Parts: sequence; C-alpha cells; structure tokens
Amino acid sequence: MKNTLKLDHSKRTIVMDRTFAKFATNTMSPEYAHLQSVRQDYPEYQVVMRHIKRKATKECYRGLTYEYMEEYIQTHGSKEESAKNLAEFKEQKLISLCHSTSRRYPTIKKWFLAKYPEVMEFGMSDEKKKAAEAEEESAAAPEAEENEVEFEESFKISA
Repeated sequence: MKNTLKLDHSKRTIVMDRTFAKFATNTMSPEYAHLQSVRQDYPEYQVVMRHIKRKATKECYRGLTYEYMEEYIQTHGSKEESAKNLAEFKEQKLISLCHSTSRRYPTIKKWFLAKYPEVMEFGMSDEKKKAAEAEEESAAAPEAEENEVEFEESFKISA
C-alpha cells in the first residue's frame, strides 16, 4: 500500500489522497480495511481528502523541448553568437547528466530563459503580462507558502 492515511490531530481529521480514496471505495481492498481500522481508533475525527493548492499564475512553457531550444538558438542572433550559445547549451546538457533526471530539464530551461527572455512572453496577452508583473512584485514579499495543503470537506463517511 503506497497511499496511506495521515492523521491531523490539530484539526481532528483523517487525511487521505485521491488515489487512496479511489482504492478505499472497494470494500474488499486493504485500503478500505485500513480506513475502517483508523476510523475505529479515532471515531470523533472527520475523514477528508487532501488537495494540493496550485498557483494559477504558474508558467509551464509547454512545448519548450530540448529540440525547440536548440532550433531557437540556431535561428536567433548572429552566427558567432548562435554558435557560442549552442556550444554552451550542449555543455549545459552534458553537465546536467550528472544530476538526477528530475533536475536536468529545469536547470537547462532556467539557463535558456535567462539567455532568451523573450521566449517567456510568447503567446502572452497583455492581461497575462500585467498579471505576471504583479506576481513578480508580490513575490518579493514571502507571505504565502507554496506547498499549502487545502482540505475538501465533501468526502465524509458516516459511522
């Protein structure tokens, strides 16, 4: 069982993720048995589903692949500048191989966007540009946590 329940004693809740809830709907599953066991141990606790709060303004740059980056570097700038940046891009790719797989692309994407900031604005409307600027200004004040967890009260199980 990879998906487990978590207890939040301060809020008096039993927290489960979406996958656990899906498996717990089958009354013959180990997840269902585990949920019932925990509910017996904590009958006054409420069962809730865990949801990750996502940033609405997060930029994801769909389509920004290594191939696209390489083509963009080759077609923008002078020949010397393109050759220099392409060599640096290939060096970045080579260096990234020593990182874990999950850290390779973000490192190269960060380098590429620093070299070619105009790519960040492709396909952005004026409203989105203003929202992005406002987000940058508010990012200076670290008020909100990015990894906040939001609870949905709709998944209630009665005893």
